[in-house]
Formats: sequence, C-alpha cells, structure tokens
Amino acid sequence: MSKFNTKKTGFDSGIIAGRLTNTAGKYSDYELLRRVTLSNLLFESDYYQSADEIMKQMEDLCYKVEGEKIIQLAIECRFEQKLRHTPLWLLILAHEIHGISIKDAIVKIANRPDMLMDLLQMLKVRNGSYKMSKPIKKGLAKAFDHYDEYQIAKYKKSNMDLSLVDVVNLVHPKPTAKNEKALKALVDNTLAPANTWETALSQGADKKETFERMIGEKSLGSLAILRNLRNMSEAGLSRNDIKTAISQVNSQWLTPLNFLAAQRNAVEFTADIDEAMKNCFAQEKIKGTTILAIDVSGSMGQITSSHSNFSRMDLAFAMAAVGSYIFEDLILVFTAGNDGSRQGKHMIWNNSKGLGLYDNYREIYTQLGGGGIFTYQLCEWLKEKGYAKDADRLVVISDSQDIDAYYGLERKPDTSPYKTSYIIDISTHTHGIKTGNWTAEINGWSDKVFHYIKALENN
Repeated sequence: MSKFNTKKTGFDSGIIAGRLTNTAGKYSDYELLRRVTLSNLLFESDYYQSADEIMKQMEDLCYKVEGEKIIQLAIECRFEQKLRHTPLWLLILAHEIHGISIKDAIVKIANRPDMLMDLLQMLKVRNGSYKMSKPIKKGLAKAFDHYDEYQIAKYKKSNMDLSLVDVVNLVHPKPTAKNEKALKALVDNTLAPANTWETALSQGADKKETFERMIGEKSLGSLAILRNLRNMSEAGLSRNDIKTAISQVNSQWLTPLNFLAAQRNAVEFTADIDEAMKNCFAQEKIKGTTILAIDVSGSMGQITSSHSNFSRMDLAFAMAAVGSYIFEDLILVFTAGNDGSRQGKHMIWNNSKGLGLYDNYREIYTQLGGGGIFTYQLCEWLKEKGYAKDADRLVVISDSQDIDAYYGLERKPDTSPYKTSYIIDISTHTHGIKTGNWTAEINGWSDKVFHYIKALENN
C-alpha cells in the first residue's frame, strides 16, 4: 500500500458536480454523506474534485449526521462496497466529532491486520502523532483476536513507517489461543514468512514450480490468481494448470473490475475468467424481466482516479457483465446521443454477454455518437419500441450527466411502466441527478448494488 497523501494536490476542480446538479434534487445530509463516501476512493482526486475537497466534504457532513449512522455507514462501506480506507476514516470522524466509542466498530471493520496500520497512519496524518484515545486503543487491541498466524505473518511488514510489531507495542493486545505463538514470534522477530507466492519467489524459489505447487495445494488466493495469469503464462505453466487455477477463484471480496482486469491481461482465458465471475456473483438470480441500460456517453470515458487505468465505462461494462448473469431475463440497452442537437440514441444488444461485452465497446460507442445520456428520451424510446410493456424493472447505469436535466428541460423520465426502477451512479459526484419517480438511486460499482435491488424488492 502506498503512503497516504498528506499534501495538497494542487488540483483545480473547476465546476464541482454537486454545485452543478444540486438544483435537480434535494438530499438529506446523510444521503449526501453516503453518496460521497460510497462513490469515492479516499485520498484520490477525481475528474471534478481534489482529494482534499472530497475529504473536507466528508468531514463537514459528519458534523450534521448522527454518530451511530456514521458507524453504520462505515460498516456498509467495508462489507457491502468492499472499501478499505474510507470506513476507517469515517470511524475516526465519528469518534472525534461526536465523541462516540468506536471500539466495537474497529473490531468488526478491521478484518485484516494491515487495516490497523492504516488507521494509525490516518491518526498521524490528522493529529501529527500516533496518540490515540482509550476506545481506539482497545479496539485495535481487540481486533487481534480475529487474526491467525497466517494473517499476522502475511501483514507483518508495511511500506509505511509503521509495521505490525509497532502496532503490537502501541496497543498491547491480549494473546489468544489462536494467535499467542504468532504474536510472540512477531515480537521476537522469529515469525516464519507466510505461504504466499511473493514470499517463495523472494526466497529464490522457481516461479513455475511455486505456482504449480500452490495451485496443487489450492493455497493461492483468488485475487492473486486473477492478478498473476500473465505471470503464470510467462513462467511456462501449462494452459491446463492456468485453467485449473482460474477454477479455484471464489471470494466474496472480489469486484467485477477484478475480473475485467484479469481478462485484459489474459484474453486467451476469457471464457474461463467469465465462468469464474459467474460462479462468484450469479449464485442467486433476480427474477423477472429487467431492462439494463448502460450509459456510453463521452463523460463515461473519464478515468476513475489518478492511480487507475480504468474508466467509468470500464466500471459500467464490468457491472453489465455481472448483470447479464444475475438478471433472470435481460434486455440490454446501450444509450448516448448528440449534445448539440440534444437528441438521444439507443440500441438493443443481443450479441454477447459477460466479459465479452467489452470487446464490442468501440462499435457501440461509434454507433451511438458518444454524447451525453438522455434519460427522458431513453424511457420514451423504450415505451415506443414496446420493450417497457412486459419489463418488471428498469436499471440505468450512468454517471449522472443527464443532458435533459442539465439543460433544465423539465422532462422527467417516465418510470411508471415498471414495478421498480433504479439509477446506479458510478461517478464520484457529491450530488447526482435526482429526476423521475425512481424506486431508488444507488451509487457504487460492486456486485452489491444488485444484491441491494434484490433485498429491497424482497422486503
């Protein structure tokens, strides 16, 4: 993990999306906090706002939201949206602003030892030292109860100024039967390295033999498999061994983007990666007929963060790939248009599903013009073409740059033909377009947004 950004970014945010779109709808302080936390990567600037500005917005909103709600949001950030730094930052803010104890929340959220180092580093960035309150100290100490020898060995070092033994010396965790030996060895500097491929290679082991051994042992983590497909191929592993490794991928902590990244690095294994993604995310179907509309407008081509190679379009296509397996009966629509003529353009796609969708991006983008999304016109087109008639729900994946709403045309999308309707905002806007009678507006880009839809409808 890289060091936290403690300096001003010098980023000229220009027009902040929140100021641009706030007239389209009013949000409660909690809704605004939820939006800015679930759709941003902490400490990273985006196209519209600097990292410092995003963090300031989070802090300002935390003054207006109850401490318990902030803690519940932190838990949602960690386990539903699979974020790592944001939930810890929310806990610090809840504790400092509202004086609420975060001991139990730290124990719950910090399910990896390196997150303890993250939290302490955040405290130092904020306060200039590792000095902490008693609830934080107790929470950090109690979190060690969940860590076994493998986790302690794997995360004992950090590329920050802090290591895991430093955390032990600061908070003095009480040893348990599960970690007593590991903690003693950690302090004595005799703890054996964890059984990871990085450790084996650093000790001089042969790369091909290491991967083959760990695949045979089934000891290679799911994310490590997806990230190392090219390494495996270059090391000379057989195609069958690599396919076996991909079949072992099974983790609740993966996101659709992990699979898209793997497919980019090993396109010859697309079918196998696609099957692994399907096994991870599509165990339960969302019943009925769903219209899934994907925004392919120009703004969707923006990179998601300063340290990412992925665009909003990548996120949307990865989400569409997962949705093609989760929704029982799917009508997939791509939509964009021409900003100059303020005319939307839409198309039905039946040629591929799963990760194969991304192979057709250029064709889709070219045909639709690459302008903004026209949500009102999209809904009218779906009715005119007869697609809305038998559909149970409408799901739109976009970045909130709605041209109809932007120009104040007062044309709200008609969602009445559907039992439920949703906009999934994958941008990092503080505010989003709030138009039409949507069942829910959701921000985020993990498979959990689909779980939310199912849970909401079942309830």
